[in-house]
Amino acid sequence: MEITIHQQIYYSNKDLVPIREIAEGLLALEAVIKQSPKVLESLFPGTKIESVEVFINELKSDSIWESFVIKFVFGSQDKFDQFVTNLREKVGMDNIMNNPNLFTSILITMLLIGGAYSLGKSDSEDKVERIPVIEANNNTIINIGAGMMEMDAKDFRTIIEGAIKDKNQLARNTIDVIKPAKRDPDATITFDKNDDLKITANTIKAMPKQHKETEREELIEDFKSIFMEVRAIDLDSQKTGWAAIIPDLGTRRIRLQLDPTINLEEVFEKRRFNGNVTVVFRYDKYHNKIPYLVFLREINE
Repeated sequence: MEITIHQQIYYSNKDLVPIREIAEGLLALEAVIKQSPKVLESLFPGTKIESVEVFINELKSDSIWESFVIKFVFGSQDKFDQFVTNLREKVGMDNIMNNPNLFTSILITMLLIGGAYSLGKSDSEDKVERIPVIEANNNTIINIGAGMMEMDAKDFRTIIEGAIKDKNQLARNTIDVIKPAKRDPDATITFDKNDDLKITANTIKAMPKQHKETEREELIEDFKSIFMEVRAIDLDSQKTGWAAIIPDLGTRRIRLQLDPTINLEEVFEKRRFNGNVTVVFRYDKYHNKIPYLVFLREINE
């Protein structure tokens, strides 16, 4: 079972924008939207969303006008029914019928302005001047969402902020979503043709152009008895010339190093086996976790 929501985003730029920035902005917007299920689950206890999918419906070059479709996928009819029940109880059927896309627009706008707030708070030398501008825009959206759910604005904000697990990633994604509007000092970003759901020109100006922590550190994880296929071998070295594919981590070859206790001949003979490994991950420009190096600690019999 799934719920399909139609959304629109409009950048009021007067000049042309490089296609790279538009593409990066769309990918970043998708990443922001994929944080929304946790927010919905926090707002509607008992709800469980299995996944969210985002599709482009239409693009127009008059300024930048993007229409896209969001599908919230539920694992079963029971989970879907529970969400509808929660929605009726907390938001009201009249609000749902009259504004089928409004609530999702509010969440997306809040997530983006929340990312802008984090950026302004952590990265700006003149944050004392920037933060009030961003906060004023954020409060407007919060009051709309809280009113729709008949909640206290402070409680509404607390629930949403608590549901965002990776605020650094949200901040980075926000940079890419906002970037096209940064080119025009008067540009705004409006959602769902609703002037109340707008990231104002002042907010966009108040946002830093980049995040100081854009380069993330490597991440190291251990895996027990994970299946791997050795694809490159050098019997003269345990550190270079080796590569493997670990299907659970993707289809790309990963550089492989062997623990000094590993018998090179045994690896050569087996080629396919389960092993205890340590994997070093790096992050691509979209902040996805990519396996970079795997240390084979032990071969499992």
